[in-house]
Parts: sequence; C-alpha cells; structure tokens
Amino acid sequence: MSGASVIVRCDGGAEIGMGHVSRGLALADALRQEHAVRVLFAMRGAASAGAAAVRAGGYPVEPIDAPDGADYGNALAALASSHGAVAIVVDVRDALSRTSLEAVRASGVLVVTIDDASDRRLAADLAFYPPVPQVDELDWTGFAGERFAGWAWVLVKREFASGASARGVHASDANPGVSPATDILVTMGGSDPAGMTEFTVDALNLLPMPLAVQVVVGPAFARPNQLVAAIVRSPHAVRVVQSPPSMAALMRASRVAVASFGVSAYELAACGVPAVHLCLSPDHARSASAFEREQIAVSLGVFPGVRPDAVSGAVARLIGDAACRMRMSARALALVDGQGAARVARLVVDRAKASPGVNKSH
Repeated sequence: MSGASVIVRCDGGAEIGMGHVSRGLALADALRQEHAVRVLFAMRGAASAGAAAVRAGGYPVEPIDAPDGADYGNALAALASSHGAVAIVVDVRDALSRTSLEAVRASGVLVVTIDDASDRRLAADLAFYPPVPQVDELDWTGFAGERFAGWAWVLVKREFASGASARGVHASDANPGVSPATDILVTMGGSDPAGMTEFTVDALNLLPMPLAVQVVVGPAFARPNQLVAAIVRSPHAVRVVQSPPSMAALMRASRVAVASFGVSAYELAACGVPAVHLCLSPDHARSASAFEREQIAVSLGVFPGVRPDAVSGAVARLIGDAACRMRMSARALALVDGQGAARVARLVVDRAKASPGVNKSH
C-alpha cells in the first residue's frame, strides 16, 4: 500500500466542534506512519478551524464546494478518481447519500464509515462504531459490509496510547505521596458553543477547598470574554491553555476531569482519568451511558439541564475518594488501549488490497 491514496471526508469548526477532525487525524496518522499511505482530507470551509488543524498535521485539504443540504456525491467520486484513491473514509453528519456512496463503492473504491447512524452506512464496506447502545438498534437490512463496534475501535491519536496508560496505571495515582499538577481538568471540546466551560468554572465555586484547575479551550473556541469573567469570579487557581501540543500529558497530570461528551471522553479513558460528562444532546447522553455502565465516568445528562451543584457534587465525591478513582482508572485503561486507529488503519489497508466486492457480514 506504500504510495496509495486514501481520502478522509470530515469537517470541523465552531458550530459542529472538532471531534470528527480529531478522529480523522488519528486514523490518517496511523495510515501514514504505519502503512506509508498518502492521506488527503476533503472538507467544507477552507478557512475553518478544522481545515487549519488538518494542514497543521501535514495533510492537504481539498475543498468540497456544495450548498448545505446538497448531496455532493459526484464531487467526492471525482476527487477519488483524480487522486486514484483506494479508499474513502466518511465521518460526517450531512446530506451525502447512500446512493452516492454506493456509486463510489461500485467504482472499486473501498468505502469506510465512522460512527454513522444514517442509511448511508449500508453502502459501506467497513463501518466502525464506539461501544454505544444505539448501534444494535439500527436497521441493518441490506448491509453487505463488515461492522465493528466496541472499545477496541475507538479512534484516538497515538499520544493517548503512550506514557502512563501503557504502564497500566494512571499518572495522578501512580505515587500516592505526590499530588498531581492538576486537581480538575476542564475540557469541552474544540469549540464549546454552549458555554459549558465557563458554566463548569462557576460550578466549581461551590467547592470550599482550594483547587488547581486546568482549563483547556480548543482551536475554535469563541467565548473568551465569558471565560475570563468566570475565572475572575473563581476562588481557585485556574490556568487556561488553548490547543496545547499534548492533551494526553495534561490529562495524565489530572486527578479528575469535567468534559463534554465526545472524543475527549474516550481520550480521558485512554489516559485513565475519571471523568464527569456533560452532554450536548440526548443522543450523547445515551452514548455516555456506556461509560457509566463500565463505571469509568459519571454522566450528568443533557446540558443546559445540568445544575451547578450536580457538577460540584460529582467532582467532590471523586476528589474525596482515591480508591474509587483508582478503580475507575484501572477499568478505563483496560477498556481503551489507544490502539483503535491502528486497528482501523490495518483493516482499511487489508481490505483495500483485496479484490473489490469481497465482503463479509457479521
């Protein structure tokens, strides 16, 4: 597969967040580093934060010029043809249709979907999902590809498979005699349009003990004034960093995290950090239930219906129970080893090498 091309179709920015881009970059890195595959991204918004992150990762961006709500399948097929792509990876929530992906597949290009609940998943050769309950509830009639769902297929960047997690112990609890650099990590994704960051900083004011709080804001964060005001009100020692070079290092240096549910939830699990989740939608809340079921995180439900005292109470319980944190950390590290992107990349390469049309259903 050395020199072969793969197209990753995703978007990211202030409105939709950066989770799709983060997953795409994790897979692109595995394809490039482990299989010498040339990866390019097909994206809307050449000036978006998502496109900037992709370029910063060393990948070219090809524009998808189509109105919102339009099926751009012909443009995607033309892009695949012009670059001689052997596979297209689709991680979007838009009007790209099943019919369009079926046409791409019929041309001999491997079609891969990531966490897709729309009917276009039925046109995929390979469909990958995190361990969420919604997957088995979908109608899979007519699907002739291969479906993979579970903790092993979670897409996170390579940095989340190294350091403390690889040794099987969370850094903040590795030496009980040494305090971690951060008591509470607050991370609400790449954009946080709902304002969960400042809400959480204010909620932590209900905790009487002085705390070291690390706030992370993403590249598409657009609420600096509101966040500054919340920090001014805080009695805690609050530090802020935007788009840090290593999220894994910050996570592993933290005792507890408060995070928006999404890719960050899986990254925290890979780092063995007990987390409190705020969810942007009922669908996210259902997905977060998988973390609660495995006892590796606490979900507070859909924001903005979450009360400040629910956040402070959940954090206080975790901060005050080191034994519970260590159990949660050990469970999380056992579930998420950070190798999901490598597994997906290996399957994409293997199937792209095989003869077109040879698929198994299970």
